[in-house]
Amino acid sequence: MKTIFVQTIAIATSAASLMMSLPAQAASFTAFSFKTNVTATPDPTGNLLNDPTRDIRLDSVEFNQQTISSFEVVNQAKILRNDTYTLSDGSVFGVLHSGRGPNTPSDNLVVEGPSKANPTDQDIVNSLGNLNLNSILVTRENANQASIEVAFANPVNTFFFWERGGNPSGTVAGDSDLLVEALDDNNAVIASYKILRQNYTKADYNISTVVEPILNNGPFNIGSIGISLNGITTKTLRLTSSNNNGLIPGIPNDNGPDFKVIGANVEAVPEPSMIVGALIAGGLGMIFQRKRTFTG
Repeated sequence: MKTIFVQTIAIATSAASLMMSLPAQAASFTAFSFKTNVTATPDPTGNLLNDPTRDIRLDSVEFNQQTISSFEVVNQAKILRNDTYTLSDGSVFGVLHSGRGPNTPSDNLVVEGPSKANPTDQDIVNSLGNLNLNSILVTRENANQASIEVAFANPVNTFFFWERGGNPSGTVAGDSDLLVEALDDNNAVIASYKILRQNYTKADYNISTVVEPILNNGPFNIGSIGISLNGITTKTLRLTSSNNNGLIPGIPNDNGPDFKVIGANVEAVPEPSMIVGALIAGGLGMIFQRKRTFTG
């Protein structure tokens, strides 16, 4: 018995050492679809899912037989790259903009971010750091690359993305791509996932967007996708889109993603086989305990 115990300790120690020596990139994201539950003003025309110009409050999401209503929102941001373009009047803008619904300032349902070209780090926090799904970060298609880091107050393992997509009369949910990288405390990449436009599913609400003085357009469909980290958490994501103007040969055109991201800590739902295995293990444990009682 002593020999078996020593061998067990040695195996456990070796396994722990192996886990500690694994490279950070061994982590991965798993994508999933989810249902978005919102509170929004009805569309007065009756033609859309809601009034696309006003506040749209995220109430909860549903997936894997779970309803999540406790969220982490972005509380820090850093612009890493914001390539510029020049208008005919000589005005210079970066491709990143803070956008919101035209009538969100007059709607008191939920706070919104700014409508602003050339946003600062804090403007990006104000755009993404709320539960108003009509307050987004807009990436234009006028220049090559945009890259930011966003952080949450607490470590999280699941991220919900919404992308401003196609015309409400069409089938397109999302029309842009986005590289998502999870970072550790040393800013090393621990997992990455490229969200492709075809990965999005319709989120069943509509938005219009104003960025003064750059754009005022809509309404649009919204697409959604979730990605979850397997077995780990992070406080920081790096979000990058490239070749947004499509001028670089041989590089995918990410087409200017216009998006919202919100985090959450979600407990994994055990697979049925794992539940059965746990029940069997528990039953065997009871049998062995009884055997020791009878023979002891």
